[in-house]
Amino acid sequence: METTMELDELKSAWQALDRHLQQQTALHRHLLLERRLDQVRANLRRLYWGKIVQILFGDALIYFGIMAAIRYRDTPHLLACGIFTLAYGLLIVILGGVTIGKVSSIDYAAPVLEIQKRVGALHRLQIIGSRCAGLPWWLLWIAIFVLEVKTMLGADLFITAPGFVWANVALGAIGICASVGIYRRWRRARPDAVREFEDRSFRSLADARRMLDEIERFERA
Repeated sequence: METTMELDELKSAWQALDRHLQQQTALHRHLLLERRLDQVRANLRRLYWGKIVQILFGDALIYFGIMAAIRYRDTPHLLACGIFTLAYGLLIVILGGVTIGKVSSIDYAAPVLEIQKRVGALHRLQIIGSRCAGLPWWLLWIAIFVLEVKTMLGADLFITAPGFVWANVALGAIGICASVGIYRRWRRARPDAVREFEDRSFRSLADARRMLDEIERFERA
Protein backbone atom coordinates (compact mmCIF):
# COMPACT_ATOMS: atom_id res chain seq x y z
CA MET A 1 0.00 0.00 0.00
CA GLU A 2 2.76 2.41 0.96
CA THR A 3 4.66 1.64 -2.23
CA THR A 4 1.52 2.31 -4.27
CA MET A 5 1.05 5.67 -2.55
CA GLU A 6 4.68 6.58 -3.24
CA LEU A 7 4.23 5.71 -6.90
CA ASP A 8 1.04 7.80 -7.08
CA GLU A 9 2.82 10.73 -5.46
CA LEU A 10 5.75 10.34 -7.84
CA LYS A 11 3.34 10.20 -10.79
CA SER A 12 1.54 13.34 -9.59
CA ALA A 13 4.82 15.16 -9.07
CA TRP A 14 5.98 14.11 -12.52
CA GLN A 15 2.71 15.34 -14.10
CA ALA A 16 3.00 18.63 -12.21
CA LEU A 17 6.58 19.04 -13.44
CA ASP A 18 5.48 18.23 -16.99
CA ARG A 19 2.72 20.85 -16.83
CA HIS A 20 5.19 23.37 -15.47
CA LEU A 21 7.63 22.63 -18.29
CA GLN A 22 4.85 22.95 -20.87
CA GLN A 23 3.84 26.31 -19.40
CA GLN A 24 7.45 27.49 -19.44
CA THR A 25 7.83 26.33 -23.04
CA ALA A 26 4.61 28.07 -24.07
CA LEU A 27 5.71 31.27 -22.31
CA HIS A 28 9.15 31.15 -23.94
CA ARG A 29 7.50 30.51 -27.32
CA HIS A 30 5.12 33.44 -26.81
CA LEU A 31 7.92 35.81 -25.78
CA LEU A 32 10.04 34.75 -28.75
CA LEU A 33 7.16 35.31 -31.18
CA GLU A 34 6.40 38.71 -29.62
CA ARG A 35 10.05 39.71 -29.93
CA ARG A 36 10.07 38.76 -33.60
CA LEU A 37 6.80 40.60 -34.21
CA ASP A 38 8.23 43.67 -32.48
CA GLN A 39 11.11 43.55 -34.96
CA VAL A 40 8.62 43.31 -37.82
CA ARG A 41 6.76 46.34 -36.43
CA ALA A 42 10.01 48.29 -36.12
CA ASN A 43 10.95 47.57 -39.74
CA LEU A 44 7.53 48.55 -41.03
CA ARG A 45 7.60 51.66 -38.83
CA ARG A 46 10.74 52.78 -40.68
CA LEU A 47 8.91 52.28 -43.96
CA TYR A 48 5.95 54.25 -42.57
CA TRP A 49 8.04 57.28 -41.63
CA GLY A 50 9.95 57.08 -44.89
CA LYS A 51 6.64 57.44 -46.71
CA ILE A 52 5.74 60.44 -44.55
CA VAL A 53 8.93 62.11 -45.84
CA GLN A 54 7.99 61.05 -49.38
CA ILE A 55 4.57 62.66 -49.03
CA LEU A 56 6.13 65.90 -47.78
CA PHE A 57 8.43 65.88 -50.80
CA GLY A 58 5.44 65.27 -53.06
CA ASP A 59 3.59 68.16 -51.42
CA ALA A 60 6.53 70.45 -52.17
CA LEU A 61 6.48 69.39 -55.83
CA ILE A 62 2.73 69.93 -56.00
CA TYR A 63 3.12 73.44 -54.60
CA PHE A 64 5.98 74.20 -56.99
CA GLY A 65 4.00 72.84 -59.94
CA ILE A 66 0.87 74.80 -59.06
CA MET A 67 2.79 78.06 -58.64
CA ALA A 68 4.63 77.50 -61.94
CA ALA A 69 1.40 76.63 -63.78
CA ILE A 70 -0.29 79.79 -62.48
CA ARG A 71 2.70 82.03 -63.18
CA TYR A 72 3.33 80.71 -66.69
CA ARG A 73 -0.23 79.83 -67.70
CA ASP A 74 0.15 81.94 -70.88
CA THR A 75 3.32 80.10 -71.97
CA PRO A 76 2.32 76.59 -73.14
CA HIS A 77 5.70 74.85 -72.76
CA LEU A 78 6.31 76.30 -69.28
CA LEU A 79 2.72 75.50 -68.32
CA ALA A 80 3.33 71.90 -69.44
CA CYS A 81 6.47 71.75 -67.24
CA GLY A 82 4.45 73.00 -64.28
CA ILE A 83 1.65 70.47 -64.86
CA PHE A 84 4.21 67.66 -65.28
CA THR A 85 5.79 68.58 -61.93
CA LEU A 86 2.37 68.82 -60.30
CA ALA A 87 1.31 65.42 -61.67
CA TYR A 88 4.51 63.80 -60.45
CA GLY A 89 4.00 65.30 -56.99
CA LEU A 90 0.48 63.86 -56.90
CA LEU A 91 1.82 60.45 -57.92
CA ILE A 92 4.39 60.54 -55.10
CA VAL A 93 1.75 61.53 -52.55
CA ILE A 94 -0.69 58.83 -53.71
CA LEU A 95 1.96 56.09 -53.62
CA GLY A 96 3.06 57.19 -50.16
CA GLY A 97 -0.52 57.37 -48.89
CA VAL A 98 -1.42 53.92 -50.20
CA THR A 99 1.68 52.44 -48.54
CA ILE A 100 0.92 54.13 -45.22
CA GLY A 101 -2.64 52.82 -45.39
CA LYS A 102 -1.43 49.27 -46.01
CA VAL A 103 1.11 49.43 -43.17
CA SER A 104 -1.50 50.81 -40.76
CA SER A 105 -4.02 48.10 -41.68
CA ILE A 106 -1.75 45.20 -40.68
CA ASP A 107 -3.18 43.29 -37.71
CA TYR A 108 -0.25 41.81 -35.80
CA ALA A 109 -2.63 39.58 -33.85
CA ALA A 110 -3.65 37.84 -37.09
CA PRO A 111 -2.12 34.51 -38.16
CA VAL A 112 1.44 34.77 -39.43
CA LEU A 113 0.38 33.66 -42.91
CA GLU A 114 -2.01 36.62 -43.16
CA ILE A 115 0.71 39.06 -42.05
CA GLN A 116 3.08 37.51 -44.59
CA LYS A 117 0.52 38.07 -47.36
CA ARG A 118 0.13 41.72 -46.41
CA VAL A 119 3.86 42.32 -46.20
CA GLY A 120 4.31 40.53 -49.54
CA ALA A 121 1.68 42.84 -51.07
CA LEU A 122 3.55 45.81 -49.60
CA HIS A 123 6.78 44.57 -51.18
CA ARG A 124 5.15 44.26 -54.60
CA LEU A 125 3.65 47.74 -54.20
CA GLN A 126 7.09 49.18 -53.42
CA ILE A 127 8.61 47.56 -56.51
CA ILE A 128 5.86 48.93 -58.76
CA GLY A 129 5.97 52.31 -57.01
CA SER A 130 9.73 52.59 -57.39
CA ARG A 131 9.40 52.11 -61.14
CA CYS A 132 6.56 54.61 -61.42
CA ALA A 133 8.44 57.15 -59.31
CA GLY A 134 11.91 56.50 -60.69
CA LEU A 135 11.48 56.41 -64.45
CA PRO A 136 9.91 59.90 -64.82
CA TRP A 137 13.06 61.47 -63.31
CA TRP A 138 14.73 61.00 -66.68
CA LEU A 139 12.46 63.83 -67.87
CA LEU A 140 11.25 65.49 -64.68
CA TRP A 141 14.59 67.08 -63.85
CA ILE A 142 14.47 68.91 -67.17
CA ALA A 143 11.05 70.41 -66.38
CA ILE A 144 12.20 71.48 -62.91
CA PHE A 145 15.50 72.88 -64.24
CA VAL A 146 13.73 74.86 -66.96
CA LEU A 147 11.28 76.32 -64.44
CA GLU A 148 14.05 77.17 -61.97
CA VAL A 149 16.13 78.92 -64.63
CA LYS A 150 13.08 80.91 -65.71
CA THR A 151 12.20 81.84 -62.13
CA MET A 152 15.72 82.65 -60.91
CA LEU A 153 17.33 84.08 -64.04
CA GLY A 154 14.36 85.06 -66.20
CA ALA A 155 15.68 82.99 -69.12
CA ASP A 156 13.42 80.61 -71.04
CA LEU A 157 15.65 77.72 -72.10
CA PHE A 158 13.10 76.63 -74.70
CA ILE A 159 13.92 79.89 -76.48
CA THR A 160 17.54 80.63 -75.49
CA ALA A 161 18.84 77.04 -75.60
CA PRO A 162 16.30 74.80 -77.39
CA GLY A 163 19.01 72.38 -78.50
CA PHE A 164 20.00 71.72 -74.88
CA VAL A 165 16.39 71.12 -73.84
CA TRP A 166 15.40 68.83 -76.68
CA ALA A 167 18.68 66.90 -76.61
CA ASN A 168 18.07 66.12 -72.93
CA VAL A 169 14.45 65.22 -73.63
CA ALA A 170 15.65 62.76 -76.28
CA LEU A 171 18.26 61.34 -73.91
CA GLY A 172 15.59 61.04 -71.21
CA ALA A 173 13.27 59.13 -73.52
CA ILE A 174 16.13 56.82 -74.51
CA GLY A 175 17.02 56.40 -70.83
CA ILE A 176 13.47 55.34 -69.95
CA CYS A 177 13.31 52.79 -72.76
CA ALA A 178 16.79 51.47 -71.96
CA SER A 179 16.02 51.18 -68.24
CA VAL A 180 12.84 49.20 -68.89
CA GLY A 181 14.57 46.96 -71.44
CA ILE A 182 17.60 46.26 -69.25
CA TYR A 183 15.44 45.51 -66.23
CA ARG A 184 13.26 43.05 -68.15
CA ARG A 185 16.27 41.31 -69.67
CA TRP A 186 18.02 41.19 -66.30
CA ARG A 187 14.91 39.80 -64.63
CA ARG A 188 14.70 36.97 -67.15
CA ALA A 189 18.41 36.16 -67.14
CA ARG A 190 19.23 36.60 -63.44
CA PRO A 191 16.06 36.50 -61.31
CA ASP A 192 18.01 35.78 -58.12
CA ALA A 193 20.22 38.84 -58.62
CA VAL A 194 17.15 40.99 -59.27
CA ARG A 195 15.50 39.68 -56.10
CA GLU A 196 18.65 40.41 -54.10
CA PHE A 197 18.82 43.93 -55.53
CA GLU A 198 15.16 44.55 -54.66
CA ASP A 199 15.73 43.28 -51.12
CA ARG A 200 18.66 45.67 -50.70
CA SER A 201 16.56 48.51 -52.10
CA PHE A 202 13.71 47.84 -49.65
CA ARG A 203 15.73 46.69 -46.65
CA SER A 204 13.02 47.28 -44.04
CA LEU A 205 10.52 45.11 -45.93
CA ALA A 206 13.12 42.42 -46.62
CA ASP A 207 14.00 42.29 -42.91
CA ALA A 208 10.31 42.12 -41.98
CA ARG A 209 9.72 39.24 -44.39
CA ARG A 210 12.76 37.39 -43.03
CA MET A 211 11.45 37.75 -39.47
CA LEU A 212 8.03 36.48 -40.51
CA ASP A 213 9.63 33.50 -42.26
CA GLU A 214 11.48 32.69 -39.02
CA ILE A 215 8.22 32.89 -37.06
CA GLU A 216 6.52 30.58 -39.56
CA ARG A 217 9.34 28.02 -39.35
CA PHE A 218 9.31 28.23 -35.54
CA GLU A 219 5.54 27.68 -35.39
CA ARG A 220 5.78 24.79 -37.83
CA ALA A 221 8.47 23.15 -35.70
